[in-house]
Amino acid sequence: METLRTHLRLSVGASPSILLIAMLFLCVSVSATKHDVGGKQGWAPNVNYTDWASHERFFVGEWLVFYYQKGMYDVVQVNSTAFDRCSAENAIMNWSRGHSFAFQLKDAGNYYFICSRGQCYNGMKLSILVHETPAPAPSLPLQSAPSPSGSSALTRFISLNFAAAAVFLAGVF
Repeated sequence: METLRTHLRLSVGASPSILLIAMLFLCVSVSATKHDVGGKQGWAPNVNYTDWASHERFFVGEWLVFYYQKGMYDVVQVNSTAFDRCSAENAIMNWSRGHSFAFQLKDAGNYYFICSRGQCYNGMKLSILVHETPAPAPSLPLQSAPSPSGSSALTRFISLNFAAAAVFLAGVF
């Protein structure tokens, strides 16, 4: 009886830390998608960005990353009229430093980007539609096997912690 009490005391004493580690391990991490504009071709003339965008799906919170030749090109966010005209007048945003630019999609709606250094007419223009972030899928309730008669909540709690620790340790080793 004393051995069982000692075992339970150790298990219960260790369970908060094991539970925390298991929860951290089992939690689904949420990370935003990064879209490399133009894929392997990057932000450059003569790339079909309409075709590239048609194979992507954009959501609020995700990132567009423009990779381009330093000093040759820029990224200018414009409205739809300026996009159609390849005009950088009244630009919403302009980035020309370095060789890349990351832009977070903060709101749902249409976004328009052009290169203002004469390359918009050679296809360096991108129009995308950003959707609201979809609601996470409902999680299924954790169902455990029926417990044997006389099983206490503490025993079930310890069993669940042991299972979580086993999953965690299996991932570590």
